[in-house]
Amino acid sequence: MFQVEADTVEGELVAVTGSSGELGRWGRSSVLPLVRESDHSNIWRLGVDLGGEEEHHYRYCVVVILNTEAQPCLSQHPMVNSEANGKQKVIVRRWETHLVPRRIPANGNSDDGNVETFGDFGGRTRVQRGWLAEEMLIQFKLCPGGVTLYKRKHQRPGTRFWVKLTPLVKESSWNPEAEMAEESLDIQDVRSRLGGWPIVEAASLTEASCHRRLQPQHGLEYGTDDQTFLCFEAQILNLNSTAFLVDIYSRPEAQSEQEVPDHVGMCYIYPDNLRATIGSLSCPITSMRFQPIGKLTVDYLVTHPSPGVEMDFSESLRNHWSDDWKGLDVGHRGLGNSYTRGHHCSSIKENTVASMKDAIQHGADMVEFDVQVSKDLVPVLFHEFKLCVQTRTKAGGELMLEVPVKDLQLQELQRLQIHHPSEKETGVKSWGNAGDEEHEPFPTLELILERLDSSCGFNIEIKYPGMMKTGKMEYEGGNPMEMNLFLDQILKTVLSHGKERKILFSSFNPDICTMIINKQNKYPVLLLTAGKNDKYDYFMDPRTWTIGNGVLFAEMSGLLGLSAMAEAVMRDPSQLEMVRRHGQIIFTWTDEKNDKDTVKALKQLGVNGVIYDRMDWNNDKLVKESIFMTKERTGDVLSSGVSSEGSDYSPLSSPERSPQRKEESLTFEGKICLPTQ
Repeated sequence: MFQVEADTVEGELVAVTGSSGELGRWGRSSVLPLVRESDHSNIWRLGVDLGGEEEHHYRYCVVVILNTEAQPCLSQHPMVNSEANGKQKVIVRRWETHLVPRRIPANGNSDDGNVETFGDFGGRTRVQRGWLAEEMLIQFKLCPGGVTLYKRKHQRPGTRFWVKLTPLVKESSWNPEAEMAEESLDIQDVRSRLGGWPIVEAASLTEASCHRRLQPQHGLEYGTDDQTFLCFEAQILNLNSTAFLVDIYSRPEAQSEQEVPDHVGMCYIYPDNLRATIGSLSCPITSMRFQPIGKLTVDYLVTHPSPGVEMDFSESLRNHWSDDWKGLDVGHRGLGNSYTRGHHCSSIKENTVASMKDAIQHGADMVEFDVQVSKDLVPVLFHEFKLCVQTRTKAGGELMLEVPVKDLQLQELQRLQIHHPSEKETGVKSWGNAGDEEHEPFPTLELILERLDSSCGFNIEIKYPGMMKTGKMEYEGGNPMEMNLFLDQILKTVLSHGKERKILFSSFNPDICTMIINKQNKYPVLLLTAGKNDKYDYFMDPRTWTIGNGVLFAEMSGLLGLSAMAEAVMRDPSQLEMVRRHGQIIFTWTDEKNDKDTVKALKQLGVNGVIYDRMDWNNDKLVKESIFMTKERTGDVLSSGVSSEGSDYSPLSSPERSPQRKEESLTFEGKICLPTQ
């Protein structure tokens, strides 16, 4: 008998999954729903006849099971894997992610009749969000200037605003515009109509509201400062049949906190507005009498599940980091930047097999490298968005032509005589190893995964340009290809060839981080940021502006942490306390400041990894081997480590409460928060 105490909201069910055939062999579509003890109970039970000769491992999960009409199955015992209900869709909301799952010994019983607690096992609470499998995720982002109201009374200093997003599913007998002619629907009415699906959660880039959760009655407060960032996430099945209602509320400064905000106006976002994967849209805000009173400007992102990729419940390292993985030595592009004019310029061409191998031989725990996707959809290693090809003019002179990486197929990238863009100004650099495959640029990601020592971890930076604060793209050639398609190629390669290697993903683009954390449940993701600095241009996205904003975004999205420029960290080491308080990890990259003293100073600050050039010069290890090789060789058991759940933990919504993290340890012990009734 499986018995567990778990809190849920309307539409959610508790289920069990496990290693044996009777428990579905960890399959998402084969979970066994438990039966709620009573309508007002949070105890769930299920009797399963288990084979006595086999040890059974199992986990609990919270799911939404949708029927053929895309409505949650609310019966006492919906059989997900039965032939009759083969068209049901299982949406994973959250699941237990302890490294070692619960177990029932051979010929034993499931915990001898004791009622277990969801997520709590072995003295630790480990719960994280699910992953996209049959549903898509629509994200709406409100930045500074997102809400513009024309009337003077709404422009008075001290006026506060709230924004709420409500999904409207198209039904043949329901005309949302006609129904809302008098006033906008309250979200509780819509949820009653839709039975708990679609699901909308929201968060803001503030300490108080950085946890994604179901919206309170009037949505989230929208600030008017230049740091404002609100994010609304909707899980839906069919974009073509879902519209969104946006309600705007306000409260003048003179009104007390106890007074209900005034309903100022509303606007609609229709499916036709969301034809691209990523974009920005504007729509008029109208009063209850349909008079135009303002404008809503919102950025959006559409994330699809990766086709052909089937994740399961067997294991997840997406939010796990061992306690003793500190101060890791990470080789930047292998042995280092090979085109810098600094003293630390690598003697081996960057982002090549040879450069990676040399860093590993000199004791790298991990290597960091840049991945893009060729025109024929092959993930390859290269840092710049463009390359140079040398040709001749009609007069016989030499000419360097710039070509976007995205416009060339793998065969062209590997067969053409390629030059780095910097060589256009500094002249062609001679390496003396022409024809040696391991020194050639554009090795495939698959080759790197298969050829390098498996004890060396990978920090895979995903190169995808973003919009700069100046209003120009990071790379004027535009985006390489549709973002979902781009990431799917990288994910399929890593999931097929990553095996047991320790792997992190990272990117300067927050939308890339959002997509990749939702498309898979196995690998951690870090946001790259230069932090507050006067060295690099800022991106348009406020999530990247400071280390503090990055921490809040990581909390909001369920990332493991950050990878920040070392200078920004060393300028104000107190920022590390915020990282630790949120149970996250932080890597640092040294940029142009590459020397032993800098690497040592960063390690003394307690960062989890240092990404630097010239592993052969700056690594002071006595034994030149990866920490992961040392663990494997000595048979040392890894500690239970950091569990940086963040909003990936998906606490149940409560506008008055926020889950608290224990400050004395990097290990998070989550709390379930019930929605206020």
